Amino acid sequence: MDVSKLAGLNFQTQEELTEALKKLFVEDIDEYVRQCGEDKNFPFNPEILWVCLTDCIEAAGNFGQDYFFQDLWAAREIYRSNVKHVYDIGSRIDGFIAHLLAMEVNVTMLDIRPLPQKIEGLNFIQTDAMRMDNIADNSMETISALCSFEHFGLGRYSDPIDYDGWKKALHAVKRKMKVGGTFYLSVPVGPKNKVAFNAHRVFNPVTIAAEMLPEVTLHDFSYIADWKINTCLNGDIEMTDLDSVAKTLPEIKNYGVTGLFTFKKHTVTPPVCLIIVLKFILCLIYLKAVLKLEKFYMISYRLQATSYRLIATS
Repeated sequence: MDVSKLAGLNFQTQEELTEALKKLFVEDIDEYVRQCGEDKNFPFNPEILWVCLTDCIEAAGNFGQDYFFQDLWAAREIYRSNVKHVYDIGSRIDGFIAHLLAMEVNVTMLDIRPLPQKIEGLNFIQTDAMRMDNIADNSMETISALCSFEHFGLGRYSDPIDYDGWKKALHAVKRKMKVGGTFYLSVPVGPKNKVAFNAHRVFNPVTIAAEMLPEVTLHDFSYIADWKINTCLNGDIEMTDLDSVAKTLPEIKNYGVTGLFTFKKHTVTPPVCLIIVLKFILCLIYLKAVLKLEKFYMISYRLQATSYRLIATS
């Protein structure tokens, strides 16, 4: 449709614009019929119309920035990690999961709703992400959840109302993650917590990060705004630094910007192990002094050697 004919016109209502587009549509029909003439390959048939009026006035590649950039972010991170299997909780099949399948990464998708289609490379487990009772603890190495946790417990996707649904889902992820595992999460973020019932919650990022402590820690935080990914923090992130970033986030009435979190699950650190070993050795010394155990030195030596090996492998 020749939208140049609309130049200079001031439409007061959507109805006025629609009527103008309909006139252009009819003009295009007349021109198509004229060019078709007697050709029988693609003749105009008024019984099989599929009317598209507004595509001509939209920008090229019309898409939303949040889903586009979050899907690219997570897919790139997983590509760089070289993992070949990802557990995903509620992300878009036609976006992020499609990216992973194109990279020949196998995906196990978790959702409370059924998935009737069978797709090569995509496994499916129907489960409530607030519990994940049918998945073994410490079994998931790489987990992703893009714009899904903010919905849990609000009833929007047939899940039961649960005020702490988001929190229960985070705790379930902590239980199911392997030590050394990675969790990629995106949720709406802003300077304060709020709920736009029954669509979603908006989180202060500190609320999310603090709930994962101590065994799962935040390693990267970014957010999407102005058609780009804004990297804020990475490495060993302190809650005070994250709180400072949270205060600068835009305040939007019933939404926020999309926050991007990368979490890692850790073993007990060597300093903590050392403290445990030292306490254990002190107990052995006490036993020697009080109970005068025969063969104490041999027992103590073997136990200490075992303890030091544990430290070395932590």
